[in-house]
Amino acid sequence: MDIRHLDWTAIVERHERTFARENHDRPVLHIRYPNGRPVAMPPAPPTVHEQWFNFDWRLDCFERQFDATDYLCEGFPTVWCNLGPDILAAFMGSEMRFENTFTSWVVHHVTDWTEEPALRFYRESWLWQEMERFLTLAAQRGAGRWLVGSGDLHTNADGLEALRGADHLLMDLLDQPEEIKKRLRECHEVYRQVLRAHLDTIHKWSPCNSSWMDAVCTGSYVIIQNDFSCMVGPEMFDEFFKEYVQKEAQEAERSIYHLDGPGALRHLESIAAAPDLDMIQWVPGAGAKPLPEWRTELLKIQSLGKGLWLNGTGREVIQMMEYLRPEGCIYRVDCDSREEADVVIKACERIYGCHVKREP
Repeated sequence: MDIRHLDWTAIVERHERTFARENHDRPVLHIRYPNGRPVAMPPAPPTVHEQWFNFDWRLDCFERQFDATDYLCEGFPTVWCNLGPDILAAFMGSEMRFENTFTSWVVHHVTDWTEEPALRFYRESWLWQEMERFLTLAAQRGAGRWLVGSGDLHTNADGLEALRGADHLLMDLLDQPEEIKKRLRECHEVYRQVLRAHLDTIHKWSPCNSSWMDAVCTGSYVIIQNDFSCMVGPEMFDEFFKEYVQKEAQEAERSIYHLDGPGALRHLESIAAAPDLDMIQWVPGAGAKPLPEWRTELLKIQSLGKGLWLNGTGREVIQMMEYLRPEGCIYRVDCDSREEADVVIKACERIYGCHVKREP
């Protein structure tokens, strides 16, 4: 299934109202499930490198997956142009290694900040040329059929950590605070340029973009995150990183903060203080209790005036709908069947007393 089979105007309009927390009737339901249609995946290229950089093959795989998937309510297909979580560091001069098909690795290259030139966006680098080619192919081929999501752009502290390494960066915060503040400013400028280059490429073919966290608005939206924040206390977070939540949120029409792990929860109020931040995605982390059992934390996010982007099974989403207000909530629901999807929709109608349009 692709966008041509969906009521796209209605989908974008409901997302817009939800970002603005004006969806008083019900949350967004981004529902997807396997439709049972037999699909043969194209044969994989012979090397790991080709499986990362043969973008025609990767897009063939996405397209076959879409053929085998149906979407209900506000669900839609997205191609995420992923080259690994530390790709921003590569655009700033670090080496990336693609040694398996699951993720890539960055080589920390900064040994002394005082000897390092100003951080900049290496547009001439081979990896940016490849990313631009991936974005262009995905956007051209998917025009009117799917949305294209930008790469995983870990900026601010995550960007510096990828250049320097976590242990060294922690010491730098104590030993060279002004140097790190300068580097954060430089990293933000690189992020701004890289994000704009992503969006400009995508928007040549589509008025909207998505990401690895499915959502959409009439302009552009971004994912903000700082996984490094788990390793610092509130005072240090506020001194070095808090301002960048707002600065990054201002780079697009809409924004979602990826809050990952219990160690990051201590910064929730500082993160929510950013006026232009629209939503927060709370991820409990590996080994933690399931997402619906974080009721206190999810309700607190709503009480701080932010929406919620939540991903779960049908059962988990129903549990969360039972206690969360609909305003500002986007649920991406991964169902095993159409029957499970219908159970979620009926539960939404029961809980909120609304009518849900299932299909176009």
